[in-house]
Amino acid sequence: MFQQILDQLIEHVPESLAATFNDRDGDPVCARTLQVSNEGLQLLGAYQHVVKRHLQEAVEEFDRGEVKQVAFATDQHWILMMGAMEHCTLVMVMQRDGLLGRARYYMEQAVEALNKEL
Repeated sequence: MFQQILDQLIEHVPESLAATFNDRDGDPVCARTLQVSNEGLQLLGAYQHVVKRHLQEAVEEFDRGEVKQVAFATDQHWILMMGAMEHCTLVMVMQRDGLLGRARYYMEQAVEALNKEL
């Protein structure tokens, strides 16, 4: 079922190039990639916890809330990271010209569906 949820996410976000759902240790539960290497995608999923921890430390002086989403851009891509239950992580890579709001919306729906399966 996890793979089906990722496949639907890729279908709903036409500019997406890859998505991975990783467990608490950063190991992939399932992945779908169109143009991103599996190794690169796995590294993004594995390092999400490190990125989130550092961001949380940086914002906790003025915001005690939990970092729920991370989005950053390169010249060509958006990389979006979203936490799920049991410290799992959903990561998506998409083309830079893609609609960030649409991607975030469908990622939130995917996380809800993934959480139901956990």
